[in-house]
Amino acid sequence: MSQAVDDDDRPYRRRRQRRATIVIAVVLLGLAGAFYYASTYFRDTAPKPQPCTTEVAAAPLTPQDVSLDVYNSTNRTGLAAAVAKQAGARGFKIKAVGNDPLGPSAKQVAQIRFGPEGEASAKLLKTHVPQAVLVNDKRKGDTIDLAVGAAWKGFGKVPVVITPTQTLRPCPTVTVQQ
Repeated sequence: MSQAVDDDDRPYRRRRQRRATIVIAVVLLGLAGAFYYASTYFRDTAPKPQPCTTEVAAAPLTPQDVSLDVYNSTNRTGLAAAVAKQAGARGFKIKAVGNDPLGPSAKQVAQIRFGPEGEASAKLLKTHVPQAVLVNDKRKGDTIDLAVGAAWKGFGKVPVVITPTQTLRPCPTVTVQQ
């Protein structure tokens, strides 16, 4: 039995096997590359869950939400009326204007008197009158008092209102009907 031999003395069968092995390897590498490329489409387009919140962003307190009593705690006449006019121009709701029921006792710029329900309102007023002193007098209701003292010069600069932004999108809600 003799084998066919080419000019370079290699057997024909061995060359054929090597060529088939190379072709199969190239086809398999091509298929692997095609499957990898296709899988990147499926991975990138799959929806990814995003973070969300069920809490609603609270609206900030504004001067229009604050009820204010303005009292003159000095011997200067007309001071409470002038301060009430300026506070009204800033948007505060003025409920009462008059002399301080505690008497002319405030030596500082002003006292902001409030109860537990009016704490947020008092802090807002303090941003308009930064030199004022906060006094929690445990009263009922959310009305606050601004007792203008002897060192009163006027309101401070109008504070910059920072509006809260909701960083997370609201979570979808599902309603079940029975």
